[in-house]
Amino acid sequence: MDRLPADLLLRHGRVITMDAHRRLLADGSIAIRDGRIVAVGPDHEVAPSVIATAIRDVRGGTVHPGLIDAHTHTGSDLIRGFAPKASREWGPLEGSFYESFEAEADYLGALQSSMEMAANGITLYCDTGGSVSLEQTARAIDTVGIRGIPGYRIFDIQVEEDLVSLVTSTQECLARLRRQLEMYPFGAGRVMCAVTLAGMGLNSDELLVEAQALAAERGVPMVMHQSWSADEVRQASEAYGTSPIGHLADLGLLGPNLTLVHMIQLADAEVDLVAGSGTRVVHCPNASMRRAMGAIRVGRFPELVARGTTVALGSDGLSGKRDLLRQAYLAAVGFREFRDEMPVLTAETALEMATINGARALNLDAELGSIEVGKRADMVIHTTDRPEAHPRFSDPVDNLVYYAQSSTIDTVLVDGEAIFERGRFTRFDPQEAYRQIDAAAAQFEQKLGRAAFSAWPIVS
Repeated sequence: MDRLPADLLLRHGRVITMDAHRRLLADGSIAIRDGRIVAVGPDHEVAPSVIATAIRDVRGGTVHPGLIDAHTHTGSDLIRGFAPKASREWGPLEGSFYESFEAEADYLGALQSSMEMAANGITLYCDTGGSVSLEQTARAIDTVGIRGIPGYRIFDIQVEEDLVSLVTSTQECLARLRRQLEMYPFGAGRVMCAVTLAGMGLNSDELLVEAQALAAERGVPMVMHQSWSADEVRQASEAYGTSPIGHLADLGLLGPNLTLVHMIQLADAEVDLVAGSGTRVVHCPNASMRRAMGAIRVGRFPELVARGTTVALGSDGLSGKRDLLRQAYLAAVGFREFRDEMPVLTAETALEMATINGARALNLDAELGSIEVGKRADMVIHTTDRPEAHPRFSDPVDNLVYYAQSSTIDTVLVDGEAIFERGRFTRFDPQEAYRQIDAAAAQFEQKLGRAAFSAWPIVS
């Protein structure tokens, strides 16, 4: 029998496939050719049937699909250390930052963010739109080698004083959306664009309806923030005479092509609307907990999951480390603590949220999110040379979500290419990147004053 040709054969991994049967391969092998998976299964079945140019023995390390961060804001990463310590209102800080840096922030912020995501096993992210220069954001994504769904800033309603400089006409917003879809077609490369909006009352009904029509026309998802704060929900309810999700339903926007980020403040009827329509949701536990917004306290994510809603995970912006396994941990344990129930969300559910559900929320589950024949070879290899990797068991899920998380990540593949290998970036010089990032941050620190947000004295 002819052996299957492959560029790379990974052998002897504890493989979390995330396939339809959720198979866990105690001693698994994965064959990759031309950036796609051509074989996956027990090593004793796959290895003899493959002839590979390169073979890597992962020595019992855990292997899982690339993690998918379904909601980030990359530009603001340059100033995350300046986030106010005792306030939920970070808008003025971000406004001052964008005025200072603009396109430079797009490149350096996306570079910093993409580096951290890659090192923590994230192979795809989606931003609801924050770029002045998409070219600079794309440059950063390509430098690191991950996948990214960036977008222009899309605001056609002024709600907050510090956002006034970001507001443009409805027609200009639509023109920007069309432009980004033409520049970076969805699914065509590692940098791709969807219909990404600010939401949260910052977009008019006309824009929302026209944007959804554009998303349907181009066959791309529409992604936006929704129901982040109690004030946002109250204001929307007063303006529309119905709940915010009820208003989106009245506009005809709910459905499998719509992904709503945060969704913290939901009434029972809104849970019914979301679940019944097939609308997708992104849960950002760390962002909410950092600002005390209520995702665990009042969030209905377990109810949405129980109803079959696709719930993904996101790290958001300024809120903490770009580490989706940390988000998975928080999702798995937070509701238990607050509700005094076990298990509410399991480690398995949290890992689904970080992988296949992230792909599904972004309409990319035919290509990404699981280790299956025909899918793109985006995956993460963990080392066994860390104490967190031991003791080893045939079922690696609990150990990954509750214990090891990202601490044992060794290598990250995108399209079968090792963009992060044995703890090192492969496409660029990280030291030069750090120099540029720190220089820009120091410039902003000097503008604000070194002790602007420090609770303790800074001594030179």
